[in-house]
Amino acid sequence: MSGYLPARGSLRIGDAERDRAVEQLSDHFVAGRLTQEEFEERSDQATKARYADEVDLLFADLPELETTHPGRPRRGRSGPPSPLMFVIPVLMIGLVASAVVLAAPWLLWMLFWVAMFSGPARHHRWQQGGRRG
Repeated sequence: MSGYLPARGSLRIGDAERDRAVEQLSDHFVAGRLTQEEFEERSDQATKARYADEVDLLFADLPELETTHPGRPRRGRSGPPSPLMFVIPVLMIGLVASAVVLAAPWLLWMLFWVAMFSGPARHHRWQQGGRRG
């Protein structure tokens, strides 16, 4: 058993919390608050941590991180979608249609002839059925 005994009432953590701690340590390293050795040591401790108190000790001498990073886009966007989002489906349909026309014109000819032969034949059968009755 390890030398660390958690305080009474300490909460166990899972992989998500350990990953979040390593990510935050990485942000502190990039900001220049930790050296390479400190980052590696604390990251190792974070991946081995079982209790929240163990992770909290890793950040005791570090300031709180900003919730939004200037270089990173925000994950949840609010507001209306970009007008480009309405144009993209139309462009995709046009691209698929032009690919079919340019790559497989025989497909269009086949559809044309099927329509030509099936249309009058159905119409002719309908008229014959109507005369009998």
